[in-house]
Amino acid sequence: MSLVKRTAEQLITRILRARGIPEQRWPELIKKTGRGMILLGVLMVVPLLLIEKVALPVTIAMQICYASLICVGVLLAFDEKKSKGRS
Repeated sequence: MSLVKRTAEQLITRILRARGIPEQRWPELIKKTGRGMILLGVLMVVPLLLIEKVALPVTIAMQICYASLICVGVLLAFDEKKSKGRS
């Protein structure tokens, strides 16, 4: 899981660096991006609920997108790092 998280963070930091955003804001924006990915993942399921007949390959692709967005979003949004004072 850390490989997926690290890769996603590297991609996001490259985009933030290219846009000229200061490094102090990166952790906040990475968490915000993770929350956005969770919401986007939930929105991937809505068409499957609204449309009665969807082709099987489309259903499978949307479910894979849903699962990957939710997983990566949770990894980024809920990053719990131990502080130095805690053991």
